[in-house]
Amino acid sequence: MKHNLFRMGLFLLLTFFSAALIYITSQNVGIARSLAAKSLENTALALSTAAESALRLYGSGGTEQIQEIFSDRVVAYALIAASDGTILFHTSPGRVGAILTNEEKRNWQPGSATSRQILLGTGIPAYEFNFTLHQPDGGTELLRLVLHATQTELVASWTNRMRWMVGSALLLLWTGGFFLERTAARTLKLQAQQEEQKRLTLIGQMTAVLAHEIRNALAGVKGYAQWAHEKIEDSQPAKTALTAVLQGTSRIETLVNELLLFARDETFSLESIDLLPLVREAIRDALSSREEQRGIPIEVNIEEGMQVKGDREKLYRTLVNGIRNALEATGKEGTIRITSSLDDRWVQLSIADTGLGLPEGKADRIFSPFFTTKTNGTGLGLAYAKKVIEGMGGIITLNNRSDAAGAVLSIRLPSV
Repeated sequence: MKHNLFRMGLFLLLTFFSAALIYITSQNVGIARSLAAKSLENTALALSTAAESALRLYGSGGTEQIQEIFSDRVVAYALIAASDGTILFHTSPGRVGAILTNEEKRNWQPGSATSRQILLGTGIPAYEFNFTLHQPDGGTELLRLVLHATQTELVASWTNRMRWMVGSALLLLWTGGFFLERTAARTLKLQAQQEEQKRLTLIGQMTAVLAHEIRNALAGVKGYAQWAHEKIEDSQPAKTALTAVLQGTSRIETLVNELLLFARDETFSLESIDLLPLVREAIRDALSSREEQRGIPIEVNIEEGMQVKGDREKLYRTLVNGIRNALEATGKEGTIRITSSLDDRWVQLSIADTGLGLPEGKADRIFSPFFTTKTNGTGLGLAYAKKVIEGMGGIITLNNRSDAAGAVLSIRLPSV
């Protein structure tokens, strides 16, 4: 729950920062390009105003003054043409007197200013501005300014680099967020494991104390009940009652032993274990106390010589408990399949039954101490199995089968 809340909060925070960064960047790029274009337009407007003022002041004899105005290096070329298209002034004097073609006059609209982006003959981008110059006598002339777009292109290049930089920053941000989420997940998982371990340790300590006290008291009760049971004749009604007492004490004794087994601090003696002989031995042990279930077929499909690394005694006890659970769940008409598979460095052992499977919503609690789905269960068998399998560096799961009815107990241990 904590992990999901943290992940959602981190995702929303990263999304907000990413959206804000993208929005701010797009705004800055738009403003930068707009300012660059506006600056070029203002330059053209200033030059046209200066040229118009020179013409008003000097008339047709102000060629030198106009040439000086258009000598700015930002000007690629400039021309002034009469309304019939005759070029009256050009920064390249050789073109003076030439006639503008209809294509060259196409973008001139008397009375208004127009602009467009063009490519010079050298392939360099430039901006063309067309202005209408008003003469004192009421006539009009065309002023065409073609300005280098170098600064504008530099701004465009800078804005493209800005986009790449922002993209890289976002990639780093989300990568950092991913690793932060993974680190937080591991931390929360470790904290949960530590809290669970503390809880289990406390339960174990309390259980050990209670189990010892119960076993001591039970020994006296069981001893007297056995003595009385032996002395009383079978025909007496008390015989039946004492038999029930002995059965009850045996059940309590089994529960106490399981409590002590679960509560004790385990030490592990890891060794290479040949899996197939161990499974066969566990099957014999599981069936030895289940006469009514000896007819249930148990199919074993384990490769000869497959070995795992673990504690033989604890793995054996886990297998016996798992097979007994499968026998109880399957019933007389079912089948149990025990299989193994090798996956890289892991061996997976599966015990599948054809019973009713796990009740809906119970799978996440099945390994909790004292939780059981059986009427006569203690809820400690699977809890002990989880404890020792994880202590051996393995993984144990119990889920409903996907291919048929029933459940499957899976144990993963390191291979040898």
